[in-house]
Amino acid sequence: MQGLKAKKVKKVVFFGTGGTISALSSDPNDVLNYQPGLIAVGDLAQSAMAQGGGLEGFLPIYEQIAQIDSKDMKFSIWQKLIERLLFWSKDPDVQGFLITHGTDTIEETAFFLYLATRELKQFPTIVLTCSMRPASAKDADGPQNLRDATALLLDPSWFSSGVMVVCAGRVHHAGAVQKVYSERLDAFSSLPYKQCGEFVNGSPVKLELGVEENYFSNELGISRPSIEQILEPKEWPWVEVVQNYAQNTGAVVRALLGYVQPSGLRVSGLVSAGTGIGTLSEELTQTLKFAKERGVLLWQSSKCAFAIVKAKEETDIFDFQGLTPSKARIALIMHLLSKG
Repeated sequence: MQGLKAKKVKKVVFFGTGGTISALSSDPNDVLNYQPGLIAVGDLAQSAMAQGGGLEGFLPIYEQIAQIDSKDMKFSIWQKLIERLLFWSKDPDVQGFLITHGTDTIEETAFFLYLATRELKQFPTIVLTCSMRPASAKDADGPQNLRDATALLLDPSWFSSGVMVVCAGRVHHAGAVQKVYSERLDAFSSLPYKQCGEFVNGSPVKLELGVEENYFSNELGISRPSIEQILEPKEWPWVEVVQNYAQNTGAVVRALLGYVQPSGLRVSGLVSAGTGIGTLSEELTQTLKFAKERGVLLWQSSKCAFAIVKAKEETDIFDFQGLTPSKARIALIMHLLSKG
């Protein structure tokens, strides 16, 4: 008699990096004074699933990548995430990846992972989730965000959907998401684009993609490094963000040009966070042109939350359209990495 073939079980790999979702406070009413990174990702996920949601029939796998406050995120942690994502992606039973993360830099990590994995075919969906209240709070929002993120990964229609952030019942594309509130539970927005999904009765529903979202599916005008180029360097290219504001004389740029890090690294790229549609003071513009003559690569963005940058030809600075300054910085770092 022929033996029965074992039924395959969907696997979801949970990666923990710390953040408020893993934080504890001595007072359950205190949602401000707490210490992040005290609860392991496995304990977080198991506790969340035990609270309901009907999420069954999958095998969770837990790995603790870091235990930090996300304001202290480092490139080395991103490299470790890529390394482990690639390892588990070889398992055909892996349905998706769930990364717990602090809210402060979640959009940067999400965008980096998007750029790093975008060209990989049939790569399992990556979802980052978070919380605005510590796990010890009486009304902690982390457990529901974890259940939502897991539900999305277990839904076959969302397989190989790229990189997203799930928070407060909304699904945001990694290219569009940004934190816009410091205290609201629904702290994120995709404007000036649209969110790519939402939860209705506990189920993730895809929203109709508009022209704007399709921008993030097209080439972003940069050279992408290979996985080997991402994993190799211990020190990545140095790129800074320079804001425009009243009485900006370009002194910060001149200071950056004159500084050499202890390792010998010099600034190799600058992202301008301009006013309005990306405008810069005349003095800052001239200083940036001087930086370009010194071999520094320049990209343009806006410090307005929901800006679409309109580049003027005479500025001679690469226009990065709707990306926030922090995301434009990541894209520029990746571009420079690809150049070796």
